[in-house]
Amino acid sequence: MKRTHAQAADDEPIEVHDSGFMGPMVMFPTFPHNDTFVESRKFKLIAGPIANPDADDFTFNHAPNDYGVMDLQSARITANITITAADNTYLAGDQNVALNQSPLRLGWKSREILVNNQRINSLSSQENEIEFINHLTRETPLAYMPDQDITGCIHNTPGAANVSDSITQMLDATHATHVNKGLGKRYLLCKRDVPFKCYDFINLMGDNKRYVVSSFNMTIRLTRLEKVKTLMGAAAECALAKIRYSDLEIHIQAFKPKAQLMAAINNAMVQKGEEAKYYVRHFRYVPMAVAVGTRKINKNDLFTGARPTRMFIYIRTQARYNGAHTSNPNRMIFPNLEFLGVKINEAFVEPTIENSKEAYINLRRILNRKYDEMPFNYPDYLTDYGLIALDLSENKDSYNQILPNATSGVVSLEIRLNQPLAAASQLIVVGEFRNQLSCAYQTEARLKFAY
Repeated sequence: MKRTHAQAADDEPIEVHDSGFMGPMVMFPTFPHNDTFVESRKFKLIAGPIANPDADDFTFNHAPNDYGVMDLQSARITANITITAADNTYLAGDQNVALNQSPLRLGWKSREILVNNQRINSLSSQENEIEFINHLTRETPLAYMPDQDITGCIHNTPGAANVSDSITQMLDATHATHVNKGLGKRYLLCKRDVPFKCYDFINLMGDNKRYVVSSFNMTIRLTRLEKVKTLMGAAAECALAKIRYSDLEIHIQAFKPKAQLMAAINNAMVQKGEEAKYYVRHFRYVPMAVAVGTRKINKNDLFTGARPTRMFIYIRTQARYNGAHTSNPNRMIFPNLEFLGVKINEAFVEPTIENSKEAYINLRRILNRKYDEMPFNYPDYLTDYGLIALDLSENKDSYNQILPNATSGVVSLEIRLNQPLAAASQLIVVGEFRNQLSCAYQTEARLKFAY
């Protein structure tokens, strides 16, 4: 018998997702600006304390207003950055002191974001490492290198024999005698009496593409990273120098919708009490001390309750983890690996990694770089970017399902090395989690999952 349309629908139900916002907001991505918005402006959030460029903590406040909506995906952070002596005078010309890369993106120990007085991001004391992983896994040199004189995103020159840690001849303006040309370029970018006007993007709501209503209260708190991880050069000379952030601001573009659309938003949020929903990413940073001579590492119950969608694993020596002016704080040397596997509820999840070539090919697949360039080549991966990535997200194909659709489970890690560790180290695991943020008018924001 021929099936009716209704029978077909019952046999093959269509997966339905919520729109992420109330009805009118769905129109925004498909309508041109001149049909949707009547005007735009830029909100400038000035860091406090305003008159203290040497502060360890900076706070930005966005006061609620009924102007319209904000584009947080394009939010920018700007500052005049100066390297000075302790008495605020410019350094002498022979001082081997330079900024580390991306000072406004990687220069913070913690980044706390509150929406309507509720913290919506995972607070970590290693925000710089999480942002560096974001940078490596989401950007390619073709995209960020044209802006390196604007953002300061100049990598140390990768290579063997500690090239990326070298500070030899860093003051050579021609780079002729300096093997670490990245450090030399950063020195020229911000030296002595030349302040560096730095612009960079700042992640406020998980790279969210949806507009955020300006009636939300928003607070951003940034805490400085240790100086040993933000200044590179001669240890004694860096110890006597400091970084000053003047005119530190966050710029947010805002748009005023047409009257009828604004009335619909106000009616839904204020009168009906409906919530705006946003998808955000959270990270959990788990460092584990590993003693010298270790060959096998077992870590059970790494993440319990919720399962990360992706995991990033790398090993740093304890000395590099603590920081030093003479070492690149972002360097990850690929370990002498025999086996690395992740278990969910006692069962290993494919793929397991047995060498650096498998790890690099797997990273390329996870980053979806089949038809796009990788952020680094294989030789540089071994010496400077030895990041092992694993994708734990469920398979959406119900006919060939590798992992169950449940997002819970106990995640464990097993690592075996070909040779014992030559120095005390830190094994670092970063879990990336997907979450959903809900927020209504003048009510506390809520997250769907608590990690």
